[in-house]
Amino acid sequence: MNNPLEKTKVMIFGKDYEVKGNQDEEYIQKLAKHVDSTMQDIAAKTGSISFERIAILTALNIADEMYRERQRFDEYIQKLEQELQEAVKSAITKV
Repeated sequence: MNNPLEKTKVMIFGKDYEVKGNQDEEYIQKLAKHVDSTMQDIAAKTGSISFERIAILTALNIADEMYRERQRFDEYIQKLEQELQEAVKSAITKV
C-alpha cells in the first residue's frame, strides 16, 4: 500500500503554502528556503516587478542550476568511464 503524502507548511516570498509529498519536512523546508532565497535575490536585483515575473525568473534560474549540475555530472561520469576503461586495458596488458 502507498504511504500517505505528508503535508508540510512552507513560506515562500511572504506567502504560505501547503506542500504534499513523500519527502520529510526538513527536506521540503530546505527546498522552499532555496526557492524563497532565489526569489528574494531576483526581486532585489530587478526592482519592483510582478510576482509572476519573479516566479518565472526563479524557475529559470533553478532550472539553469539543475541543468549545469547535470552537465557536470555527465562529464564526471564520462571521465570515470574513460579512466575505468584505461585501467582495465592496463590490467589486461600486464597479464
